[in-house]
Amino acid sequence: MNLSNHLSKDYINGLDTFRAIAAFVVLAQHIELFKDKHDLNNFLSLPFFRYTGGYIAVIMFFTLSGFLITLLLLKERKKHNHINLKKFYFRRILRVWPLYYFIILISYLLIDYNPSTNTLLLCLTIFPNIALATGASWMASPQIWSIGIEEQFYLIWPHIAKRVKKIRPFVIFLIIVLTIFPHFLIFIWSRISPASENIILINKLFYGMKFNCMAIGGLAAILYIEESRILKWLNSQLPISYSLILLPFVLWFFGVHFIQFSADIYGVLFALSILVIASNHQVINLDTTVSKYLGKISYGVYMYHWLVLEFIFKIDFSKFENALYFNGIIYFLAILFTIVIASLSYYFFELPFLRIKEKFNTQ
Repeated sequence: MNLSNHLSKDYINGLDTFRAIAAFVVLAQHIELFKDKHDLNNFLSLPFFRYTGGYIAVIMFFTLSGFLITLLLLKERKKHNHINLKKFYFRRILRVWPLYYFIILISYLLIDYNPSTNTLLLCLTIFPNIALATGASWMASPQIWSIGIEEQFYLIWPHIAKRVKKIRPFVIFLIIVLTIFPHFLIFIWSRISPASENIILINKLFYGMKFNCMAIGGLAAILYIEESRILKWLNSQLPISYSLILLPFVLWFFGVHFIQFSADIYGVLFALSILVIASNHQVINLDTTVSKYLGKISYGVYMYHWLVLEFIFKIDFSKFENALYFNGIIYFLAILFTIVIASLSYYFFELPFLRIKEKFNTQ
C-alpha cells in the first residue's frame, strides 16, 4: 500500500481515538473543577491538571479539526479544481449548529442561570469565546467557547484553500503571523496603555483564540495532500514515527508546560503525530471498537458533559470518607451518563442532520 492509495481513503485510522482522548480529558478536567467548586478534595494541584489537562485537549481538537477540514477542502480542490463554498458551509452548519444551539437552549432551561444581554448576543451569534474573554461567558455550559473559535476560523479558511495557489508557503507565513501577533499586540499595548485590565483582556482573548493551531493542522493536511518528501522519509523511519506519535501525549500527561508558546508547541507536536498516523500505514493502528465509537460521539461528549456534572454534583459527596470510593463514584457516574446522553443525542438528534449533510458532500 503506497501513500497515494492511503490518500484515497476517506477514513483515517487513529483520529477517532485522538478525539475520544481529548473529549474525556476535558471531562476529567471539569470533574476536578467541580470538585474544587464544591470544596471537595481534588487533583488540580497535579501538574497534568494544573498546566496541561483540558486546555491542551482543546488544542488537540483545534489541530485535528484544522487537519481534517483542510484535507477535505484540498481533496475537493484536487479532484474538481474547485471548492464549493456553499456546500462547505451547509455541511459545517448541519454538523455543528444544531447541537450547539440545543445545548444553549437546554442549559438555559435546566440550570438556574440568568444570562446578560451581552452574553446572549455573543453566544447566539457564535462568539462565545469573546463572551468568555470579557467575563460574560455562558456559565450554564461554558465549554461552548471553543466552538466559536472553530466557526470563526472557518469563515476565512475555506477561502484561502480555494483561492491561494501556492498554499504551503502562504500557510507557513500565516502560522508565524498568528503565533507572533498576540505577543506583538501585548508589547505595543503595554506601552500605549499600560493599564493591567487591557493586558488581561488581550491575554484572555488570545489564550483560547488559537487560530494558529488550526492552521498548523491545516499545514499538516497540505503536506499530506502534496505527498511531501517528509512523509516518505517518515514512512522509512519507524522508530521516529512511533516517537512522534507518543511524544505529545507523554509531555501532555506529565504536565509539561513551556514558559512561552506552550499551546503552539503542542499544536506542532499534535500535527506531527496526526501526520504520521494519517500517512504511515506501517505504524500501529490506535483505533479499537470502543475508541472509534467514543470518537464518533465525542462532539456530544464535549457538549453535554458540563450539564451532566451540574446534576451529578447535586449529590452530597462530602459524606464519602474513602477517597478511592468517592472518586470512583464521581468518575463512574460522569463517564456513564455522559456517554449515554451523547449516544442518544447522536442517534436521535444529530444523525438526522448528518443525513441531510450528506446531500452537500462533493462527489
